[in-house]
Amino acid sequence: MQSVYGVAPSDLISQGPALVEFPAFLGRTVGGAIPIDCNVSVVKLADAGLINNKLWAWKPVERGYVVSVNPIPFSLLKNHLRRMRQLQDELGCNRVWPWFDPRYLKIALNTLNGSDLSNLFGPIQSFGFAVGEQVELYVMQGDQLQIKQVPA
Repeated sequence: MQSVYGVAPSDLISQGPALVEFPAFLGRTVGGAIPIDCNVSVVKLADAGLINNKLWAWKPVERGYVVSVNPIPFSLLKNHLRRMRQLQDELGCNRVWPWFDPRYLKIALNTLNGSDLSNLFGPIQSFGFAVGEQVELYVMQGDQLQIKQVPA
């Protein structure tokens, strides 16, 4: 049985207590329409949240995503998400990026491969994104990324 968690900017969470809040990495918002840095909350969702974005605790659902994990201590997921807040650029420098924004996470998922993609997934079994009324699941199967559409 997998556990399902929602990841979204804290100001969008409309219900449910946050299990953890990640404060802004630099202590301030950077960027324009898409902040590179803002407070992000993680909330526990009903397991059906993996297949139905109407159960997500924030609106609009396009700003945030869900993750599913096999039963593990929540601290492992929290530490993994903390590491995801930074990526290394081609020069090896750590850069803050909008890790909570589905548009940028999808770019990373579709661009990375091999060990970089495995490191991005870490303990996460799948990433789920709202696409209209459906949920689009990104799942690692072996060393390949599979994208599945789940109708609501």
